[in-house]
Parts: sequence; structure tokens; C-alpha cells
Amino acid sequence: MSAAAAAAMLVSFVVVLVIGTSSPAMADCPPDPVDETGLCLSDTVPGNPGDTDPGDPGDTGDGPTGPACPGAPNGICVNDYGFIWNSAHNCYAFPLDPQPEANSPLWGGHDPAEGTIWSCDPTVSVPENVWFVPNGAAVIDPAQVAQQLVEQAPFELANAHIAPPPTYHTYINYSNWLWIPEDQWHDVSVSLTVAGATVTLTATPSYTSWDMGNGETVSCVGPGREWVKGMPEDAPTNCSYAYDEMKDPKGDKWTVSARINYSVGWTCTGNCGGQTSGDLGDVTALAGDSTSITVYQRQTVVR
Repeated sequence: MSAAAAAAMLVSFVVVLVIGTSSPAMADCPPDPVDETGLCLSDTVPGNPGDTDPGDPGDTGDGPTGPACPGAPNGICVNDYGFIWNSAHNCYAFPLDPQPEANSPLWGGHDPAEGTIWSCDPTVSVPENVWFVPNGAAVIDPAQVAQQLVEQAPFELANAHIAPPPTYHTYINYSNWLWIPEDQWHDVSVSLTVAGATVTLTATPSYTSWDMGNGETVSCVGPGREWVKGMPEDAPTNCSYAYDEMKDPKGDKWTVSARINYSVGWTCTGNCGGQTSGDLGDVTALAGDSTSITVYQRQTVVR
């Protein structure tokens, strides 16, 4: 098989990816002015949200586990040349291009009109590494290919935002708004076309998982609502968290990060061996930019 022929078989990918960022629109709050409740007197911190129930993301299920193709190097079903792992021959296989002449012994008595000669030996020097595949026979397992595509999907790395922002501080039992940029909340997909089959993996965001830095986590359905300066004290949000204790009497500073959980499924068109769709469960993407928050006890003002 020529290098040009091998190059022609390279896998083609279709990737849909949108990346965006936003920054909090809040100004700094002076460190000292507080009222009897300990809240900042200026209009730069959010009030207690009108609706703090983040919703229940439900059963997250199990995402794909184990190698996509057991026995293959690193579990990879389709390698960089577009060759397909064949467990029966324990190698990456490909259809010969060009196919042998009709009178070639490589056909083993098969009618060239009824199928294709495959091999895992570019030199075609070992007869045992050449075999006949009938027309219409699926040479890939779409579910295995889809599992491999999970590693290549352009999942969003969520950028965490919190209010009050890192330039100010919060207090024990005070509800802090949490959100990620809205334009990071969208479906992502990736496709692979090989051997007459196109497998498309689609991941739909289901909830955001927050690591609050103190060992606790919170899950919110959706990206959350961005806090904007000037919002009323009772403005609602579906994603918030209140720290209920301090580790350091002088104040705690926590690093806060977010990760998007996706529900993942796949479809297959073309020569799919009767498998047209499937569900891979839930996948949680890695975190993007983190943020931080400092937590103090509320001040008591004696008049």
C-alpha cells in the first residue's frame, strides 16, 4: 500500500466548538463599611437570592469505562492512519487500495464483485494477514468508536465566577452567587467517518458541579445566573452556596472551580452493522479557570 493511499485514508473529524468568557461586572467593595448585618453598604454585592434551590441533577449514571477497543494499543479503535482495530487478527486493518486483480490468489476464490480484500500488512507479504470482507459487512463497532470519540470531544472547560468577587469578601451563612459563562453551556459533537460508516458523538450539558474549596460540592442545573451590579437585593438565582463555618478565625480563602456534566450519546449512519444509536451515560469535563473567595465572620456593630 502506497504512502499516498495510506494518507487518503486518514480519519476526518467534524468538530463543533464554541468557547467564550465573561467577567463579573462588580466593583470593589470597601473593606470596612458595614451595617448591623455585616453586609457592605455599597451596591456592589448581591443580596440573598430569592430562589437558591439549584435543582436536582438526578442520577448521573455511569460514563464510559475501560478501553474503547480491548486489546488494541491504548484501547484505540481507529489509529491516526484510519486503520481499524481487528481483534480476530490482532492488528490495525485496512482495505487494500488498489484492490488485487480479479485473478489474484489473494481473493481465495471469492468473487471480487462480492466484497473487498483487507489486510494489516502494507507489504501484503504474509498471506495470513490478508482476508476477504463481504459487501455490507460492518468492519467497525460504532459503540466502540463512539467511546474513543469521548477522548476527542471538545468539552468546555468551565470558567468559574462567584459574587462577591475575589476582590472583596463574603461572610459565614451568606449566599454567594455562582455561574459560568452562558456561551460555555451548549452541545458539543465530534464525528469520525471510516469504512463507510460515520459515527457522531453528541454531548449535551446537564448540570454544573462546583468545588467550593472547603471539601464541599454543589450541583446546579444550568450555567447559573451572572450577578450584575445594580441588581436588587432579592434578585433570584438557581445557583448559590453559603459557607457555614470557618477553619481559620482570621478568615478563610477558598479556591472555587466548576465542571460541566454532559449526557453523551452517539449515532451512526452508513455501514453500521445495524447499530444506529446508543447512550454512553454521563461525562464530567475538566475545570477551566478557577476563582477564589475570602470568608469572614460577620462584624457586630455596637452603637
